[in-house]
Amino acid sequence: MTTTADIAIIGGGIAGLSLAAAVGSRARVVVLEAEPRLYHHTSSRSAEQMQPTYGPAPVRRLTSASIPRVQAIAERLGRPIFTPRPLLWVSTTGDRSHLDELLATVAGLEELDAAEAVRLLPALRPDAVHAAGIDRSAVEVDVPALLEAYRSTAVDAGAVVLPSARVDGAVRTGDAWRLTAGAAAVEAPVVVNAAGAWVERVAALFGARSRRLQPLRRTVAVGVPAGRPVDPAWPMVADALDTFYFRPRGTGILASALEDEPSEPEDARPRAEVVATVLERVNAVTDLDLREAATTWTGLRTLAPDAVPVVGRDGAVPGFYWLAGQGGYGIQTSAALGAVVADDLLGTPSAIPGLEGVLADLSPARPAVQG
Repeated sequence: MTTTADIAIIGGGIAGLSLAAAVGSRARVVVLEAEPRLYHHTSSRSAEQMQPTYGPAPVRRLTSASIPRVQAIAERLGRPIFTPRPLLWVSTTGDRSHLDELLATVAGLEELDAAEAVRLLPALRPDAVHAAGIDRSAVEVDVPALLEAYRSTAVDAGAVVLPSARVDGAVRTGDAWRLTAGAAAVEAPVVVNAAGAWVERVAALFGARSRRLQPLRRTVAVGVPAGRPVDPAWPMVADALDTFYFRPRGTGILASALEDEPSEPEDARPRAEVVATVLERVNAVTDLDLREAATTWTGLRTLAPDAVPVVGRDGAVPGFYWLAGQGGYGIQTSAALGAVVADDLLGTPSAIPGLEGVLADLSPARPAVQG
């Protein structure tokens, strides 16, 4: 039996589900997820933050527009999705040029002196912080609640979600694509490639040219502090040189050494040497004395060369739409990006404040992603 739809979305992570939630009440939608369960890979392995001063300019715009939309979801659910969690940028070397560039170019980032940074997070070693800036608008996100809100909104609107449906065939017949995906067959005039680390492989099935999207490993560890107890109100800390970030998570410290090692699409697993580096980098700038990791995970951040998402119609392949390259920014951009893409697919003018012309910045035709 063939399922017919107006839009087939390949990928049941945050990108695919946020789009399905945004468009599901206005079109017949099918979501095809390769795994037996939804959001199995990177979407469930994030730092769980929305930070308007983090990422390239288009990502920052999408994040600022997403925060009020997620707040509206929380109000509808009658439960919080956000916890206030300011983002404290620190310069840990005498060269503060990277921090100065952030302060000069990123709206909403407030400069702090080193003593104020240590007052906000007493675990920081005073001799390790040379300068700082703070984004007071950043928030921690209940990611499982947000993902479930997207899924339930989409399903309640009539979207069909098919797990264990890895797309392995695509044929264009007339004005529609006929897809084979495990035991499922789907027909739709428009297919959205939201397959995360697998986007390039999916694109090849449709005869679409590469957009230079590369999966990169990123490991997170939740360390157990022996040096002092964790205050749950501490901010998140990010190094201006992108060598670490950390924040409270319960009684532990969630941290990453921000490795960006190229990978094939896979179900990534942490490596002991990377986890050790995570703990070492946090210990070098704090008195937390993280000795072991209670929990670890590794996700694949799929990025274009300019770290900007790739979103829009392919141009050369009819009915093929890219929703890819969100990298580590998928959680924080999903609410606004899903809404913008839904309007674009349906030919409806988008009126989200602050996002005028954003799709031009994300275009699959931009020079940075040409092979």
